[in-house]
Amino acid sequence: MSKFKNIKSWNSAVEISPKPEEAPAQSGEKLLADKKFVEGKLDRIRRGRKQYRSHTEEDHILQLMASFREHGFTGSLPVIRVEDDENYEYEYLGGHTTGEALKRLGYTTVLLSVEEVKNPLALAEFSYQLNGANRPLNALDDTLAILDILSEALLLQLGEVDPNELPTLIRQIARNTAKVDLAKVDCIKTTWERNKFGISIKSFAASRLPLLQLEEDLKEAVQRGMSPVSAIEINKVNQEGARAELIENAMEMPVAEVKQSVKEIAAHSSLRSSREPEWEPLKAFRAVSTRVGKIDFTAIPSAKKTALAQAIEKVQQLVEEIEALS
Repeated sequence: MSKFKNIKSWNSAVEISPKPEEAPAQSGEKLLADKKFVEGKLDRIRRGRKQYRSHTEEDHILQLMASFREHGFTGSLPVIRVEDDENYEYEYLGGHTTGEALKRLGYTTVLLSVEEVKNPLALAEFSYQLNGANRPLNALDDTLAILDILSEALLLQLGEVDPNELPTLIRQIARNTAKVDLAKVDCIKTTWERNKFGISIKSFAASRLPLLQLEEDLKEAVQRGMSPVSAIEINKVNQEGARAELIENAMEMPVAEVKQSVKEIAAHSSLRSSREPEWEPLKAFRAVSTRVGKIDFTAIPSAKKTALAQAIEKVQQLVEEIEALS
């Protein structure tokens, strides 16, 4: 759970610019006693730019719908005003799934909590806190969210950011490397502490950054709920069929069982490779190559040397053509 009770406390924590005058109400809105709350149309709210949850679980939507049918909806949806798209008046800060459940139940207007977000870092951090408050993000979404927040912090505080440099900086912090960019390191550490991320920098470097190197099929699996440790293990499997089968079953398998399966696949592959006889022409080519290496090319006729060079060139050409087909 975030330590920030509301967006005002977050804004004061990062010392950003003074609060601007409140924007006037949009047409058709009903302002309530606290001018922060309005009634707004659901179809005028767009997806949040910093919505870090990649997948909305259908089961969760159905659970919310059942709850709203029984108890009604008495809360509000956190949003910000937008003026860059005539099709929308608001953008979700959180509550995307709640909004979808309400739409399916036939709601057209709901109570909105209109927040003021002063910069992209505020938008990133507050959206992250809201989205993870009730249901944690999966490991990959959480990793990408943390990296995005750190990027916004570096951009805001230092005026520059290279997203590709971030993983390197995080690894340097985890290893306590002496030669580092101290300003960037301090920014990362301060941002980490302010947000109270649920993982240490050292653990993030060891268990989260490797997720960025996964193939797309495994990234998708992690976003659907697969253990990141299992995904990293399965990434070692190169056989397409065995890999696909393991990905399909791994959701229901403990990590230890996944690791054992990967070991068995590797052992089987190694045994099969050792049993497969080498192609006879390849054996002959190896033998010829060894003999060619012993030739004194200064002692043979130039015609023979040219013919040998042409033969080698022909072999190279055939190999390149075969590689192009695979």
